[in-house]
Amino acid sequence: MALFINPTFWVITVAVYLLLLVRFPGSLTFRFGLLNLIALYLLLGWETTFSALGFVCLVWVAINLITALKTKQISNSSSLVLFVFFGILLLSFLLHKLNLGNTEFQNQIKQISPWFPAEFLLPIFATLSFSYIFVRCIDLSRSCIWGNTPLVDPISLVGYLIPFHMLLAGPINIYKEHVNINNKNIDSTHPTSTILIINEITTGLFYKFVLAEGIRIYFYGLGGNILVTEWSDSTILIIYVFFDFAGYSKIARGLGLLYGIPTPINFNAPFLATSITEFFVRWHMSMGQFVLHNLFTPIQLVLVRKLGVRWAAPASIISMVISFGFVGLWHRLSWTWLLWGVVMGIIMTAEKFTQTFLISQKWGLPEYAKTTITSLARVYVYSIITLTIYFVSSEVFPV
Repeated sequence: MALFINPTFWVITVAVYLLLLVRFPGSLTFRFGLLNLIALYLLLGWETTFSALGFVCLVWVAINLITALKTKQISNSSSLVLFVFFGILLLSFLLHKLNLGNTEFQNQIKQISPWFPAEFLLPIFATLSFSYIFVRCIDLSRSCIWGNTPLVDPISLVGYLIPFHMLLAGPINIYKEHVNINNKNIDSTHPTSTILIINEITTGLFYKFVLAEGIRIYFYGLGGNILVTEWSDSTILIIYVFFDFAGYSKIARGLGLLYGIPTPINFNAPFLATSITEFFVRWHMSMGQFVLHNLFTPIQLVLVRKLGVRWAAPASIISMVISFGFVGLWHRLSWTWLLWGVVMGIIMTAEKFTQTFLISQKWGLPEYAKTTITSLARVYVYSIITLTIYFVSSEVFPV
C-alpha cells in the first residue's frame, strides 16, 4: 500500500508516460525498460536497482547460452546449463521465501566462506527474487528455450521481469505478449482508451483505499490487523483480500494500458463462481494462466507421452495436484500451504469428473431447479474457500 501513497511514485508514473511519448530511438520494450530502470532507482535506491540489473543480466546470459547450445545440438552441455540455471532460480526463490537475504545471514556466510561475495550476490538472489519475478522467469525460459520466442536485450528484459508498476503483487504478464508490443503505437490518448485507463486506476484506488481499508478499520480499528480466530473471520479476510488485491491489480493494469504494456485482467467476479475450479479461473487469473501453460499442460503431456493415452485421466489428476501443490508453496514454504494446494487440486479433479458424469446423464431440469442448484453451488464454493482460508490463516496473519 505504501507504494501508492508515495507522491514520488505518481510523479514517476506521469514522467514515464510523457517520456514514452517522446519516442527516442529504440523499441518500445527498450524505452520502457530504460525508463523502468530509472524509476526503480528513484523508488528503491541504487543498490536494489543494481541488484535488479545484475539479476536480469544473469538470466539473459543463461538463456542465451542454453539456446546457443541447443542450436548447436550439444544436448549434454545445454542440459547442464539448464539444470544450473533453474537451480539458481530455485535458490533465489528459496532465499526470498526464507528471508535469507538479510545482513545477519550475509555475515554468517562471510564467517564460513570469507571469499564468497555474499554482500553482492545475496541481494540479487533474495531482495529481488519476489514470487512474481520467479514465475516470470519460468515463463520467459519456456517461451525462449522451447517456444522459440526471441530474447530481448537486458534493458528491455528489466521492463518485463521487474516492472515498477507491477513490483509488489503482479499481475503475471506473459513474455510473448510483452515482446509483441514493439512497433505498436501507444493509443492511450484515444478517448476509449483514456476512459478505460481512468476507470481502471480510479476503481483500483477505490477498492484498495476505501473498501479494503474501510473493512479493516471497521472491524479491527484504525491501527488494527486482521485476525482470524473463528471461521466467520475468514469471510472478512477473503473480502478484504479481494478488494485489496483486485484494487492493486486494477491500478497496475491501468498504468500498463497507459504505457502500452500488456497487463492482464486479474479478477472477474470470483464470488459468482459455482465451483472451486471456476473460482480459481476468476480469481488471480494471471496466475491461473501461468499454471495452465507452464505447469499443468506440460506435466500432463509428459505423463501421457510416457504412460500412454489410456492413462490420461490419472495423468490429469497428478498434473492438477502437482500444479496446485506448487501454488501452495508459492504462497508460503510450509507443509500447511503444500497441503492446501494438494487438497485444492484433489477437489478440482473431483469436480471435473463429477461434471463429466453429470453431462453424460443428460438430465433435463426445470429452470427453478437450475437456479436452486446454482445458489447451492455458490454456498459450496463459499464454504470451501472460507474453510481453507481459516486452515492456512495462522501462517498468513498469526494471532
